Amino acid sequence: MTALFRYFRDYLKESILGPLFKLLEAAFELTVPLVIAFIVDSIIPHGNQGDLVAMILLLVGLACVGVLVAITAQYYSAKAAVGYTRNLSQDLYRKVLALPKESQDRLSTSSLLTRLSSDCLQIQTGINSFLRLFLRAPIVVFGALTMSFYISPRLSILFLIMIGILLIIVTVISLISAKLFEQMRKTLDKLVALVREAVTGSRVIRAFGQTRREIKHFEIENQVYLAQQTQAGCWSVALAPLTYLVVNLTLIILIYQGKLAIADNALEQGQLIALINYLLQILVELVKLVMVVMTMNQTFISAKRVQEVFDEDSEDIEARLPSEKANDPSLIVEAENLSFAYSNSGDRALSGLNFSIYSGDFFGIIGGTGSGKSTLVQLLLRLYPVTTGRLSLFLAGQSPRSLKHWRQQIAIVSQTAQLFKGDIRSNLSLGLEYVSDQDMWQALDIAQAREFLEAKEGLSSPVEARGRNFSGGQRQRLTIARALLQPAPILILDDATSALDYLTESRLLEAIRKRLAHKTVIMISQRSKSLATAQQILVLDQGHQVGLGSHEKLLVSCSIYQEIARSQDSQEVLE
Repeated sequence: MTALFRYFRDYLKESILGPLFKLLEAAFELTVPLVIAFIVDSIIPHGNQGDLVAMILLLVGLACVGVLVAITAQYYSAKAAVGYTRNLSQDLYRKVLALPKESQDRLSTSSLLTRLSSDCLQIQTGINSFLRLFLRAPIVVFGALTMSFYISPRLSILFLIMIGILLIIVTVISLISAKLFEQMRKTLDKLVALVREAVTGSRVIRAFGQTRREIKHFEIENQVYLAQQTQAGCWSVALAPLTYLVVNLTLIILIYQGKLAIADNALEQGQLIALINYLLQILVELVKLVMVVMTMNQTFISAKRVQEVFDEDSEDIEARLPSEKANDPSLIVEAENLSFAYSNSGDRALSGLNFSIYSGDFFGIIGGTGSGKSTLVQLLLRLYPVTTGRLSLFLAGQSPRSLKHWRQQIAIVSQTAQLFKGDIRSNLSLGLEYVSDQDMWQALDIAQAREFLEAKEGLSSPVEARGRNFSGGQRQRLTIARALLQPAPILILDDATSALDYLTESRLLEAIRKRLAHKTVIMISQRSKSLATAQQILVLDQGHQVGLGSHEKLLVSCSIYQEIARSQDSQEVLE
């Protein structure tokens, strides 16, 4: 976690001035008991009113200066903590976006969200508390202990015994509570995942009448979180009472021993008052120190979780890829004995795929649920590395120079039509430095989206988060238009027309073939008729290639494809 210290560099001045001003505040506080002892032992017995007024004014001055110094220290500490967390969260956000898909899957989306929000906030709280108290509390305790030894070495032994007992208590409770706080963070990840699923899937939950079930599920996890919080809270809260108990017992013994010392003329009344003040100062600082220790326990756990993200290898999109050359200049994608297995699964999601796609081809991929269609798309985007075999992409017979160059050759419309808050213009121009309104309307024409947009406000039509003010079919057509604007030679439609009727889908595909004949289209679909005009159709079944050929050829040679086609024909008859 030492790597996280680099974020203090921009706030080194504040990180130094904050503790130093707190140190100055502590010096003023340590002076007060000595002034009070001087008043009691030297001024009041002689009835010197002038000196008494001067000492009282001195105490008021020390208090005022102490307040100003404390405010200044708080300002610098807060500035350092907030600035540190801002820089940390910005880099953490960049790191999360740069993580390979495999790392994101392993860490989970909910956990990454918690680390970006809750853990960063906990780090900010910990830094603020640490900068304010890590010098002040030890210095006040050490200073009060030193002053007490100056006044009475014999009675000050009580202070040493008290501090030793408290250190043992704090150490034991901190070790126990640290494990509990770590469990709480993991449970919080689960709660965030549940809330995220419930919010994004609220329409489905309501449609199937599962609101009560989801609430019950959340209550169960929340009850676990409550139990963990209660257990950790009990241990944390126990520190303060135990501290008060030890200090108050020490105070009782100090008063009793002080009385005996005064009777033996070994101690003056003012000195006893000063010792009691120093003991109370130690009490206050130890209570603060206990709270800082508990806060730092949680901060260290949060810092560890954040560091785990930074320790992950980033996806280097600029790294040079192995150079390959195609035998045929028109070859654009080639798979040879392609196999893939997810890291958390022993079974292969894809096995032994062999196919070639040429420039300008319309290539179809079809198969049942779980056959590996979406996995193949992710491999085409190089989101995962191939396990065995080879998957190559070519541009004018040459392989891409880097991962970034590879992905620039592909425009994709995913299964979930994702729109962003803004307007149609900002959504269509996503990832492009400049695109004219004319080009946007041409893309919307091809995507069959002009009609419903003209009925609204055209390119200035507002888009709500996730495009919820548009229907499913409208969202799909808008995301298709966005992909068509990308200057990529390959267009992947990953079940991107599932919400469209057959007529709209056929018009869309015909427009793409006529007006964008230079593009290579790879279409994943559940409908055999949607792929009927494809030059080649790849048929997948449980990750295996069971057919490859045209629609007519597969109707004769591939039983899986025949079954898919018959089931859809039967469904049309029923409708």
